[in-house]
Amino acid sequence: MQTVLNGVPVDQEEKIQGILEVMADKYSRDLLRTTQEFPKSAFRISQETGIPISTVYRRIQKLQDAGVVRVSGEINLEGKKHFLYQSKVKAISSKIAGEFINVEIIPNPPTSHRWGA
Repeated sequence: MQTVLNGVPVDQEEKIQGILEVMADKYSRDLLRTTQEFPKSAFRISQETGIPISTVYRRIQKLQDAGVVRVSGEINLEGKKHFLYQSKVKAISSKIAGEFINVEIIPNPPTSHRWGA
């Protein structure tokens, strides 16, 4: 079986497997959907989606490992860390044709965000 990413053969089966797992998981899809337009904190993602905060953090880690979430952050004057998460993908689709699996990813450009806004 050959895997194709955006029409180019891919030897990184683990990467493709990670992307397909993201597509199969409802929480991961919800997390990507809610962070497409603007970066959001894990707490805000949890509030907006109803996903438990511990699950949000676990899914964020899986999405980072799959390379489909970007993370930005800062440390405030009190030393507290604040991280925001944003989807790197606008859309993911897959198609099986014979012995090929074609996975197409449409990138989501980064959105600027002002801290404290």
